[in-house]
Amino acid sequence: MSWFSRKPTQQKQVEAAITVMSNLYMHTIPEAKDAPAPLQFSLPDSRYRYLIFCLSTVVTAVLAYDEEKKIQPEAIIKGCLDFATWTATENAQEYFGGSVNPQDVANNGKMYLQEFAKHWSRWPELEKEGRNDEIIDLICSMIHTTESNMPAGKTDMQRLGKLALQIDCRFPTMRGAFIELANQ
Repeated sequence: MSWFSRKPTQQKQVEAAITVMSNLYMHTIPEAKDAPAPLQFSLPDSRYRYLIFCLSTVVTAVLAYDEEKKIQPEAIIKGCLDFATWTATENAQEYFGGSVNPQDVANNGKMYLQEFAKHWSRWPELEKEGRNDEIIDLICSMIHTTESNMPAGKTDMQRLGKLALQIDCRFPTMRGAFIELANQ
């Protein structure tokens, strides 16, 4: 895949982001031993959508603290999206419940990522203004879009609140893990 043909710094950043993204995914999916919220995946591609949500979360966390502009978001996003598409396509039964067209997976991944990025674009201002309840609601609603095409209801928001809070509070940890891995 194309993520192996990057410059060494870009490659390390992509690999670091993939590791952080994978850890977030693996520690929060329904099968995770310590999952903070019972995710209710009901769509054929819920797991893939959630993997893309995890990608968008890591990119947001990493870029939120990049004052020196040392991180190359385009390379990270492309590399992680390529990895997510490859992973989901190779494990189509797990991520989609059956066979898939790799190009459709890639196109949908880009679309989901763009939608999450649009929502995450509100996060810096909300964070700066200390509007924590709105941040949690924002994250809950994004997570819910991975579960269902229906709007999130009050019970969904309550159910996902702990996970959303955990994700928001772990932004510095995700950023720190990314930096440590990218600089090894």
